[in-house]
Amino acid sequence: MIGNWLLWAIPRNYIRRYLFTFWIVMFFIPGYFLGLQFTKLGFIINWLWFDLVFYGWFRAKQMIEGDEE
Repeated sequence: MIGNWLLWAIPRNYIRRYLFTFWIVMFFIPGYFLGLQFTKLGFIINWLWFDLVFYGWFRAKQMIEGDEE
């Protein structure tokens, strides 16, 4: 899974969902609900974590729907 994730590009029809979820996870929840602000390293680590989780969600959705690209 990790090898495929490293070379993965977000499909065009999921870009809006990716960016919206990215904003919620990286800025809105930490800043407004928890009162936190990421350091540069924390931002990079959380971005990688978010991207990996989004990739896992996308692959699971593909497998459920039977879309193997």
